Amino acid sequence: MLNLGFITDVISLIFIVAGALQVFFASVGINRFRSTLARIHAVTKPQTVGLIMVIVGVIFRLIGDEHFDVGQRGDVGMLFLLVLFALMTNPVTAQRLGRISRREGLYGDEEDIAINEHPGDLHKQL
Repeated sequence: MLNLGFITDVISLIFIVAGALQVFFASVGINRFRSTLARIHAVTKPQTVGLIMVIVGVIFRLIGDEHFDVGQRGDVGMLFLLVLFALMTNPVTAQRLGRISRREGLYGDEEDIAINEHPGDLHKQL
């Protein structure tokens, strides 16, 4: 009953469901927050983590297959490349969106923005 295929299926299911929930929470964050910067913050981390968790779940599912051969090894390699691509591009995209929203003044309402009145005081406290 507890063979390798069953264990990897359970692990795969846990990763895929957790990753799908992360992506769902990212979409809720996009709809819930009003300002552009809050939306960027809400979407970047859970979206990246959710995508990576789903990919890791798929990798576990492929590895646990009883017919794991050269074709599936190539698929696992492509999935690792997809993880690397997501880790490289998602933070860059979020940074670019933040910079454009800052340059264009798409912050949101003035009362939502906090201003540091004394930026040098932090170094004096340390």
